[in-house]
This record gives sequence, structure tokens and C-alpha cells, in this order.
Amino acid sequence: MRLNSFIAGIIPLFILVMLMTACRNREKGETAGRLAGEMHEHEFKRKLEQVNPGLRDPASVIEMIRMTGAMFQDDLVNTLAHESIYLLDSALSALNLGIYTVDIAYLVTYERVEAVDLQLKKARALAENIGVGHLYDHGMFRRYQVAGVPKDTLMMLLKHAAEQLEHDLSRMELMRIYTLFATGEFIEKLHLTTQLLIQADYENEGSYLSLMLLLFHQENSLRQLVSLLDQVRRKEEGERFMAMLSDLQLIFMELNTPDELAGINTSNITENQIFKDLAEQVARIRNQIIDPVYP
Repeated sequence: MRLNSFIAGIIPLFILVMLMTACRNREKGETAGRLAGEMHEHEFKRKLEQVNPGLRDPASVIEMIRMTGAMFQDDLVNTLAHESIYLLDSALSALNLGIYTVDIAYLVTYERVEAVDLQLKKARALAENIGVGHLYDHGMFRRYQVAGVPKDTLMMLLKHAAEQLEHDLSRMELMRIYTLFATGEFIEKLHLTTQLLIQADYENEGSYLSLMLLLFHQENSLRQLVSLLDQVRRKEEGERFMAMLSDLQLIFMELNTPDELAGINTSNITENQIFKDLAEQVARIRNQIIDPVYP
């Protein structure tokens, strides 16, 4: 009887110990998994930032463009009325939000008030579609203008919004969206840079040289970006787009050989066939983003 009582008493205790041990092991496993996830996220973010140290600042390249003295060209920004198509897919929303962000900075620099207001409205709709609509306010530019606030202040606000976007989308489940956003920014900056080099008048050759060198230095950034996109894209998603980026990598590699670089400068860059190939490939990729029905 005592033995039965002892057994009856020990079994619940044994079960309790087993449950506590299982809970501790599960907690340890969850903690280890969480730490591993955090380490992976930190490494992913570090690599994404390496793509371009100023990637989250849409004004970084625009400032260099302004210093060249280049005239404003309205055909360089995305003026297509395809927002309804972009809203159908989160990837398209993120990519084109990156495009719009750079375009807005470009428009602000040249004080194109009405165009800025329109692009901000479009950007905010895309931002809302991926859950960050609070970062874009389509009335922001007009309120600042009415208040007489210098445009530099608005540029800082745009920079803050882009930085906040990175903060809000830095969790691993949203890394895909942020990487696509960064891709849109990256491609639009390449687009502006190549087109302005093509149409340069070279009155300010030193500034155009800086722009040219900036362009050449993007080969490694593109390689990093392709690697990150490969990690976040879904199975068999964007095969054509990734192939186009790979082709762009090959062109960059060919352009950046010592022999090629030795003979290229701001006065003859538009005559260089490899640079022409680069500009055309950037245009193809950008068209694939802004015009999804592009053949």
C-alpha cells in the first residue's frame, strides 16, 4: 500500500520534472533559433547597406547631379500612369516605390512643385500597399512651400522617410520588400546617372567625372544586390528580371577592365560601345519595373 502510494505520488512529480525539462529545452531551442535569426538578419542588413552606403538617402546621387549644372529633364522620371498595376503586386509596389523616391528627390532639387506633389501621392499609395503609408504624405511638399521652408529641409525629411522605411522593414519577414525597394532605388540612380552622362555638355567636366566614377564603382554593389535578391525571391520568381541583372553584371565587368578604363573619359564616354550597352541594359531593366507589360 505504501509502495502504491509512493508510486502514485512520484509519478506526478516525475511528469512535472519532465515537463519542466521539456519547457527549458524548448525555450533553449527557441532562444537559439531567435539568436540565429537575429544574427542572420543583422548580416543581411549589413550586406544590404554595403550595396550603396547612401542607398537609403535618395538625395545622395541627386546632389552630385545638381553639381554638374545639368538642366532638368522631365522625361527622366517615371510619368507612366501604371499605379493601379503596381498595386496588384507587393513586389511591384516595393520596386516602384524605390523608383518614385529617387524621382521625388530629383524633382525637389529642380523645384518642380506640381510634379513633386503628384509623385508623393503616387508613392504614398504604394507605401500603403506594403504597410508603410505613414512615411509618405502627398501634401508635405505644398505645406512646406506655403510655410516658406527651404527645399533643403524637405530633402532632409525625404532622407528621414527613407531611413525610417529601412527601420520599419528591417525584420526578416519584410526583408524581401525592403530589398526590392532598394533595388528600385538602385536602378533609378543608375538610370539618371547614365542618361545625364549621355546628354552631358561638359561645361562642368570635374563634376561629370565624379558622376562617371560613381557609376563605375557600382559593379560590386550590383553583385551584392543580386546575391541578396537571390536570397529573398520566391522559387521561380523573377527569373527574367534576375537574368537581366546578371547580364548587367557582365557588362559592368567588361567596362571595368584596366584596358577599357584607361581609354575612357568624360569627353568620349558616349562613344564607348560598352557604356552604350550598359545604358541600354539599365533602360531595359527600368522599363521592366515601371512598365510591367513591357515585352
